Amino acid sequence: MKRTSKIIGGISLLAFGIVWALELSGLISISLEGWWTIFIIVPCFVNLFNDKHKTGSIIGLGIGILLLLAARNVIIWGDIWKYIICLVAMVWGISLLFFNKKSCCGHCHTSSNPKTIVMDGGKFQKIDVSFSKQDYSFDGQTFEGVDVHTSFGFVSLDLRHADIRDGAVINVDCSFGGMEIRVDKGVTVINGIDTAFAGVDCDCATQHPDGAKTLYLKGHCHFGGIEIK
Repeated sequence: MKRTSKIIGGISLLAFGIVWALELSGLISISLEGWWTIFIIVPCFVNLFNDKHKTGSIIGLGIGILLLLAARNVIIWGDIWKYIICLVAMVWGISLLFFNKKSCCGHCHTSSNPKTIVMDGGKFQKIDVSFSKQDYSFDGQTFEGVDVHTSFGFVSLDLRHADIRDGAVINVDCSFGGMEIRVDKGVTVINGIDTAFAGVDCDCATQHPDGAKTLYLKGHCHFGGIEIK
Protein backbone atom coordinates (compact mmCIF):
# COMPACT_ATOMS: atom_id res chain seq x y z
CA MET A 1 0.00 0.00 0.00
CA LYS A 2 2.87 2.38 0.77
CA ARG A 3 4.31 1.74 -2.68
CA THR A 4 0.92 2.54 -4.25
CA SER A 5 0.68 5.79 -2.30
CA LYS A 6 4.20 6.77 -3.38
CA ILE A 7 3.28 6.11 -7.01
CA ILE A 8 0.12 8.20 -6.70
CA GLY A 9 1.99 11.05 -5.04
CA GLY A 10 4.84 10.87 -7.52
CA ILE A 11 2.56 10.88 -10.56
CA SER A 12 0.53 13.79 -9.18
CA LEU A 13 3.60 15.94 -8.53
CA LEU A 14 5.20 14.96 -11.84
CA ALA A 15 2.04 15.86 -13.76
CA PHE A 16 1.81 19.18 -11.95
CA GLY A 17 5.45 20.01 -12.71
CA ILE A 18 5.06 19.15 -16.42
CA VAL A 19 1.87 21.17 -16.80
CA TRP A 20 3.37 24.17 -15.05
CA ALA A 21 6.52 24.00 -17.18
CA LEU A 22 4.41 23.88 -20.36
CA GLU A 23 2.37 26.84 -19.17
CA LEU A 24 5.50 28.85 -18.33
CA SER A 25 6.99 28.11 -21.77
CA GLY A 26 3.82 29.33 -23.47
CA LEU A 27 3.05 25.99 -25.12
CA ILE A 28 -0.26 25.80 -23.26
CA SER A 29 -2.37 28.40 -21.54
CA ILE A 30 -4.25 27.38 -18.42
CA SER A 31 -5.05 29.03 -15.12
CA LEU A 32 -2.90 27.84 -12.23
CA GLU A 33 -4.48 29.98 -9.57
CA GLY A 34 -4.31 28.24 -6.24
CA TRP A 35 -1.45 25.97 -7.39
CA TRP A 36 0.00 26.01 -3.85
CA THR A 37 -2.97 23.99 -2.54
CA ILE A 38 -1.55 20.92 -4.24
CA PHE A 39 0.95 20.72 -1.38
CA ILE A 40 -2.02 20.22 0.96
CA ILE A 41 -4.22 18.10 -1.29
CA VAL A 42 -1.65 15.58 -2.52
CA PRO A 43 -0.10 14.67 0.89
CA CYS A 44 -3.56 14.30 2.47
CA PHE A 45 -4.73 12.16 -0.45
CA VAL A 46 -1.65 9.96 -0.19
CA ASN A 47 -2.12 9.61 3.58
CA LEU A 48 -5.55 8.10 2.97
CA PHE A 49 -3.66 4.98 1.85
CA ASN A 50 -1.14 5.05 4.71
CA ASP A 51 -2.83 6.23 7.88
CA LYS A 52 -4.78 3.85 10.06
CA HIS A 53 -7.01 6.70 11.20
CA LYS A 54 -8.08 8.61 8.13
CA THR A 55 -10.19 11.36 9.68
CA GLY A 56 -7.40 13.93 9.70
CA SER A 57 -6.47 13.13 6.11
CA ILE A 58 -10.08 13.41 4.94
CA ILE A 59 -10.54 16.77 6.68
CA GLY A 60 -7.17 17.99 5.39
CA LEU A 61 -8.08 16.93 1.85
CA GLY A 62 -11.41 18.73 2.14
CA ILE A 63 -9.75 21.90 3.45
CA GLY A 64 -7.22 21.79 0.61
CA ILE A 65 -10.02 21.54 -1.94
CA LEU A 66 -11.91 24.41 -0.26
CA LEU A 67 -8.77 26.57 -0.38
CA LEU A 68 -8.37 25.74 -4.07
CA LEU A 69 -11.98 26.74 -4.78
CA ALA A 70 -11.51 29.98 -2.86
CA ALA A 71 -8.28 30.76 -4.74
CA ARG A 72 -10.16 30.29 -8.00
CA ASN A 73 -13.02 32.52 -6.78
CA VAL A 74 -15.54 29.68 -6.75
CA ILE A 75 -16.31 30.42 -3.09
CA ILE A 76 -15.72 33.61 -1.10
CA TRP A 77 -12.60 33.75 1.05
CA GLY A 78 -14.54 35.30 3.93
CA ASP A 79 -16.90 32.33 4.05
CA ILE A 80 -14.28 29.59 3.92
CA TRP A 81 -14.35 29.01 7.70
CA LYS A 82 -18.09 28.31 7.45
CA TYR A 83 -17.42 25.65 4.82
CA ILE A 84 -14.71 24.13 7.00
CA ILE A 85 -17.13 23.83 9.95
CA CYS A 86 -19.70 22.22 7.62
CA LEU A 87 -17.04 19.79 6.38
CA VAL A 88 -16.00 18.78 9.90
CA ALA A 89 -19.63 18.32 10.96
CA MET A 90 -20.39 16.12 7.95
CA VAL A 91 -17.27 13.96 8.36
CA TRP A 92 -17.99 13.51 12.06
CA GLY A 93 -21.66 12.72 11.45
CA ILE A 94 -20.93 10.18 8.73
CA SER A 95 -18.28 8.51 10.87
CA LEU A 96 -20.69 8.16 13.80
CA LEU A 97 -23.38 6.69 11.57
CA PHE A 98 -20.89 4.30 9.99
CA PHE A 99 -19.52 3.21 13.37
CA ASN A 100 -22.98 2.55 14.76
CA LYS A 101 -23.75 0.29 11.80
CA LYS A 102 -20.68 -1.81 12.48
CA SER A 103 -21.48 -2.52 16.10
CA CYS A 104 -24.10 -1.47 18.63
CA CYS A 105 -21.79 -2.05 21.58
CA GLY A 106 -18.28 -1.51 20.23
CA HIS A 107 -18.21 2.02 21.68
CA CYS A 108 -18.23 0.47 25.17
CA HIS A 109 -15.03 -1.49 24.62
CA THR A 110 -12.90 -1.79 27.77
CA SER A 111 -9.23 -2.57 27.82
CA SER A 112 -6.66 -2.71 30.63
CA ASN A 113 -3.63 -3.71 28.58
CA PRO A 114 -2.75 -1.01 26.05
CA LYS A 115 0.46 -1.30 24.06
CA THR A 116 3.68 -0.38 25.90
CA ILE A 117 6.39 1.75 24.32
CA VAL A 118 9.68 3.14 25.63
CA MET A 119 9.79 6.92 25.55
CA ASP A 120 11.82 9.55 27.45
CA GLY A 121 13.52 6.85 29.44
CA GLY A 122 10.28 5.37 30.77
CA LYS A 123 7.66 2.83 29.83
CA PHE A 124 4.60 4.52 28.37
CA GLN A 125 1.26 2.98 27.52
CA LYS A 126 0.12 3.91 24.02
CA ILE A 127 -3.60 4.42 23.43
CA ASP A 128 -5.12 5.23 20.04
CA VAL A 129 -8.90 5.66 19.84
CA SER A 130 -11.05 6.85 16.94
CA PHE A 131 -14.83 6.77 16.52
CA SER A 132 -15.29 4.83 19.76
CA LYS A 133 -15.27 4.99 23.55
CA GLN A 134 -12.67 3.04 25.49
CA ASP A 135 -12.10 2.71 29.23
CA TYR A 136 -8.69 1.89 30.71
CA SER A 137 -8.07 0.94 34.34
CA PHE A 138 -4.59 0.82 35.89
CA ASP A 139 -5.71 -0.59 39.24
CA GLY A 140 -2.74 -2.19 41.01
CA GLN A 141 -0.34 -1.38 38.17
CA THR A 142 2.76 0.81 38.10
CA PHE A 143 1.97 3.88 36.02
CA GLU A 144 4.91 5.69 34.43
CA GLY A 145 3.02 7.51 31.71
CA VAL A 146 0.66 7.21 28.79
CA ASP A 147 0.53 8.55 25.25
CA VAL A 148 -3.10 9.12 24.21
CA HIS A 149 -4.35 9.94 20.73
CA THR A 150 -8.09 10.28 20.25
CA SER A 151 -9.96 11.64 17.27
CA PHE A 152 -13.76 11.61 17.20
CA GLY A 153 -13.69 9.37 20.26
CA PHE A 154 -13.65 9.27 24.05
CA VAL A 155 -11.02 7.84 26.40
CA SER A 156 -11.44 7.22 30.13
CA LEU A 157 -8.30 6.69 32.21
CA ASP A 158 -8.84 5.38 35.74
CA LEU A 159 -5.62 5.87 37.72
CA ARG A 160 -7.21 5.35 41.11
CA HIS A 161 -5.40 2.68 43.14
CA ALA A 162 -2.55 2.74 40.61
CA ASP A 163 1.10 3.07 41.69
CA ILE A 164 1.77 6.39 39.94
CA ARG A 165 5.44 7.21 39.56
CA ASP A 166 6.22 10.75 40.74
CA GLY A 167 6.60 12.89 37.63
CA ALA A 168 4.57 10.59 35.39
CA VAL A 169 3.34 12.21 32.19
CA ILE A 170 0.14 11.92 30.18
CA ASN A 171 0.77 13.07 26.61
CA VAL A 172 -2.50 14.07 24.95
CA ASP A 173 -3.43 14.51 21.30
CA CYS A 174 -7.18 15.09 21.35
CA SER A 175 -9.09 16.36 18.32
CA PHE A 176 -12.89 16.42 18.15
CA GLY A 177 -13.04 14.11 21.13
CA GLY A 178 -12.99 13.90 24.88
CA MET A 179 -11.11 12.43 27.83
CA GLU A 180 -11.80 11.68 31.46
CA ILE A 181 -8.95 11.13 33.91
CA ARG A 182 -9.53 9.90 37.47
CA VAL A 183 -6.79 10.08 40.10
CA ASP A 184 -6.51 9.53 43.84
CA LYS A 185 -6.77 12.59 46.11
CA GLY A 186 -3.09 12.45 47.04
CA VAL A 187 -1.94 13.16 43.46
CA THR A 188 -1.13 16.68 42.23
CA VAL A 189 -2.00 17.31 38.59
CA ILE A 190 -0.07 19.94 36.62
CA ASN A 191 -1.95 20.87 33.45
CA GLY A 192 0.19 21.87 30.47
CA ILE A 193 -2.27 21.06 27.66
CA ASP A 194 -2.70 23.65 24.92
CA THR A 195 -6.32 24.13 23.89
CA ALA A 196 -8.14 25.59 20.90
CA PHE A 197 -11.95 25.61 20.93
CA ALA A 198 -11.65 23.18 23.84
CA GLY A 199 -11.43 23.11 27.61
CA VAL A 200 -9.71 21.31 30.46
CA ASP A 201 -11.65 21.00 33.72
CA CYS A 202 -9.46 19.98 36.65
CA ASP A 203 -11.31 19.08 39.85
CA CYS A 204 -8.27 17.94 41.80
CA ALA A 205 -5.17 19.26 43.56
CA THR A 206 -3.02 21.63 41.48
CA GLN A 207 -0.61 22.68 44.26
CA HIS A 208 2.17 20.33 45.33
CA PRO A 209 2.00 19.54 49.06
CA ASP A 210 4.92 17.79 50.73
CA GLY A 211 5.07 14.10 49.92
CA ALA A 212 2.48 14.23 47.14
CA LYS A 213 3.10 12.64 43.77
CA THR A 214 2.91 14.84 40.69
CA LEU A 215 1.23 13.91 37.42
CA TYR A 216 1.93 16.10 34.38
CA LEU A 217 -0.45 16.62 31.46
CA LYS A 218 1.08 17.71 28.16
CA GLY A 219 -0.03 18.01 24.53
CA HIS A 220 -2.99 19.69 22.92
CA CYS A 221 -6.75 19.45 22.66
CA HIS A 222 -8.71 20.91 19.74
CA PHE A 223 -12.50 20.97 19.51
CA GLY A 224 -12.94 18.76 22.56
CA GLY A 225 -12.80 18.56 26.31
CA ILE A 226 -10.81 16.92 29.10
CA GLU A 227 -12.10 16.37 32.63
CA ILE A 228 -9.79 15.47 35.49
CA LYS A 229 -11.39 14.17 38.70
